[in-house]
Amino acid sequence: MTPIDDIAVLTSENVRLTYTLAGMGSRFAAFLADTLIIGLFMIAVTVLFFLFGFSVDELGDLNMGQMSIITAIYIVIMTFLLWGYYFFFEWINWGQTPGKQLLGIRVAMANGAPADTVACATRNVVRVVDLALAFLGITFFIMIFTPRYQRLGDLVAGTVVVKRRRLTYDDVYQASRSADRAAESAARELEMSEISVPVKISETERKVLTRFIERKRSLPENVRKKLAGDLAGRLRPRVSSGAADTLSDERLIDAVLKEEKKAGR
Repeated sequence: MTPIDDIAVLTSENVRLTYTLAGMGSRFAAFLADTLIIGLFMIAVTVLFFLFGFSVDELGDLNMGQMSIITAIYIVIMTFLLWGYYFFFEWINWGQTPGKQLLGIRVAMANGAPADTVACATRNVVRVVDLALAFLGITFFIMIFTPRYQRLGDLVAGTVVVKRRRLTYDDVYQASRSADRAAESAARELEMSEISVPVKISETERKVLTRFIERKRSLPENVRKKLAGDLAGRLRPRVSSGAADTLSDERLIDAVLKEEKKAGR
C-alpha cells in the first residue's frame, strides 16, 4: 500500500489544517529517548527499594509476608513505569511523551483530532503485543505496509503519530476570516428575522404555516425543503413588498407569520 504522508482536517470553523505523518526514524528515536527515561526511573526506584530494604533490615529481620508486600509494591511501580508512563504523558500532554516532545511528534486520532483517553489507553495496552512482535521484526513490517505507518496498537485505537504542527500566519488569517464570515452571517440572520411581510392569509393558512414552523426541525431535509417551497410558492404572488424577493422560503413564512402576530390576527 502507498503511504499517506499528510492528513487534511476541516475544523468546525471551516479551516483546513494539514498534518504530516511522523516517519519511522523519528518514532524510533522518540522510543529510544522514552526507554532511556524509563530506564533511569527504574534504576532510581530499584536503588530506593534497595536502600529501604537495608534500613528496615537494620531494625529487625523481615519475615516472608513483609518481603512479599514489598516485592508486590515494587512490581506495581515497575508495571506503572512500563505501561503508565506512555499513557500518562500521552493523556495529559496532548499525545506527547517526553521523547515524542523532544522529536517534535505527537499521537493523534486518525482524522487529526487530539487523541482521547480511551485511544491513549488502548494503544498502550496493545503496546505489549507490539513489543513482543518487534523482537520478530513483525511490528516494523506492519508499520511499513500500512498507509499511515501505524503499528498494531494504532490500528486498534484508531490513532496515528504526526509531526507537531505549529500555527502559521495563513492558519490565523483563515480562522479570522471564518470568524468574520460567521459574524456577518449571524448579523444577516438577525436582520432578516426582524422583517415582517404583510400578506392577507386565511385562518386555515395561518394554522398550516404555524404548524410547519413548529415541526420543521423534526422533518427530513428533503421533505422540509419541499413543504417550505410549496407553502412559500402560494404566498409570493400575494406579496407586494420587494423585500420578499431576498427571503428564502422558510424566511418568507416566518416573516408572514410575524406580521400576522404583529397585527393581532
